[in-house]
Amino acid sequence: MKRRLVALGAAAAFAVAGCEHKDLCYLHPHKAEVHVVFDWAYAPEAEEQQEVEGMCLWFYPVDEEGKQAGEPLRYDLAGMKGGRIDLPVGRYNVLYYNNDYETVQFRNVEAFWQQECYTRESHPLEPIYGNTANYAPRAKESEGETVVSTPEMMWGDNAMHLEVTQSGLGYWFVRDGETEPTTVTSDEMRFTLMPHEQVCSYSYEIRNVENLGHVSQMCATLSGMAGSVFCAAEALTEENVTLPFGARADGASIIRGEFGTFGHHGDNDEPHKLLLYVWMSDGSKWYYTFDVTEQVDNAPDRRHVHIVIDGLELPQPIGNGSGFHPEVDDWETVEEDIVM
Repeated sequence: MKRRLVALGAAAAFAVAGCEHKDLCYLHPHKAEVHVVFDWAYAPEAEEQQEVEGMCLWFYPVDEEGKQAGEPLRYDLAGMKGGRIDLPVGRYNVLYYNNDYETVQFRNVEAFWQQECYTRESHPLEPIYGNTANYAPRAKESEGETVVSTPEMMWGDNAMHLEVTQSGLGYWFVRDGETEPTTVTSDEMRFTLMPHEQVCSYSYEIRNVENLGHVSQMCATLSGMAGSVFCAAEALTEENVTLPFGARADGASIIRGEFGTFGHHGDNDEPHKLLLYVWMSDGSKWYYTFDVTEQVDNAPDRRHVHIVIDGLELPQPIGNGSGFHPEVDDWETVEEDIVM
């Protein structure tokens, strides 16, 4: 998922051109007022729509060799513009992202390279029933996957080799679309950060759906997705999970939906099955499985994936809805997966 991961050796020097400083004193640390500025040039839509309520920054102290040398410091800033913080003079690696989420959680926050972003466990039918959902069938070959909630959109990045003195600061970051780090210095204590999207946006549509007018409710899942991401490297973990999300009728013959995901780990070859759960007006319940592996794995833009399925025949309801009503756990399905 990381578009621009820079391999920075542990022995990399903290040379900051144009930034005059004295030897750092860790026994009696001084503080400097740092002006944090968020530049949304890589995420203009987020800025235009004011999608972020606040940002948090993690400062991980490091020694001259780049090894972590203490507990991280966390600062939270309201809004999208930034603000001023009092930061102890020293050297740091920095993580930052928005802090206005509900489903996203973090673990191993004490270590820069191990901080991991994930979501809580869920249920295939949570978009309909919430946490009170009952049994639901699963797509073949994904029955053992954990079901987790979809992540909300996140924006952020990292900054490496930040050195803060009482007379200035300097740091490295990698510009969008590049691989080599850019060195920035500021004798005005200005720390400019450029957040980008850290969650993939997926959408899907099922076209030419017959008998859609007789549907009472729907939801869907997608299997074979990454369950978490290491924040600093934006590296996906290898565990496969299944994601539940909503489905809605659009017009007379189209089903659509959107959801967030950390993405798909390129080394995993498990299939991606989109499973559609449908409740008909006569009380019957159906589920349909679509193999969308090729569309997910070969998407032109792996951060913005659009899945298209053409053709689905839903059953005609029995009578006027007062006929056959299956038991609550009876699900009807097609014999074979529908492969696109």
